[in-house]
Amino acid sequence: MATKEEAKVVNADDPMVEKLGRTKRSHVNMLIYGRSGAGKTYRAATAPNPYIMACDPRGHDSIPFEIPGKVVRSLQDIADVIEWFESGQHKAHGIETLIVDGLNFVYDMFLQETGDYMVTAMGAKDPDLMPIGGQMKILRSYKRLLTRLVNLTQLEPEENRVHVIFTCLDEHLKDAEEAPFEIQPMFGSKTMNRSFPALFSVIAYIAPVGEDEDGNPTTERRMLFTEYRGILARDRLGIFPLMGEAPNLSEYLK
Repeated sequence: MATKEEAKVVNADDPMVEKLGRTKRSHVNMLIYGRSGAGKTYRAATAPNPYIMACDPRGHDSIPFEIPGKVVRSLQDIADVIEWFESGQHKAHGIETLIVDGLNFVYDMFLQETGDYMVTAMGAKDPDLMPIGGQMKILRSYKRLLTRLVNLTQLEPEENRVHVIFTCLDEHLKDAEEAPFEIQPMFGSKTMNRSFPALFSVIAYIAPVGEDEDGNPTTERRMLFTEYRGILARDRLGIFPLMGEAPNLSEYLK
């Protein structure tokens, strides 16, 4: 019978034994969502050395300091940014984080460049009412794009990797048995809203402006990183506090 030391040597060369998971805090893909004006872009911009891909042509105006980036107006513009990161050209600028600001606008680009034709050709008034074949084509194309962005956290060589932070609006649902959450990220169609959250390791919800103990309005922002009272949020990596004051992301993402 092999000793423990001998077993370690054998397992080291065994093709069926791979190292999975994380040995250290690595690059993170993250989604920040909330209502318009909640501070999603501002909070994302606190990540280490960010670059903003502004899918919302005006959303980046909410950042009170200058950061490098590009306003994208087409799917080709987005592809160009992804290729720039994949080729490692961002390293010359010291960029450590890609912010994809305004996923709702990315979905609008898909509808404009692909969906409008399909909706017209298939006689539906909106994508959710299209035949399943048309819906699936948009869903698969959109998901491939998001997956490619998420995979920037796992680039080779390792020094090319970046954190990737997405922002999008929230969707408030009426009570329904088939909807486990009343508040969830809004990606596009109902199918996307249900399935796309699985792409992200961290999902953070920014709570709207509330009131202090005296009933006066407050501009304090709170972020939720765990599912709570019908709100979809999670932190699979255990990096962030479950709930609290909106954090400076650079303190958590190294």
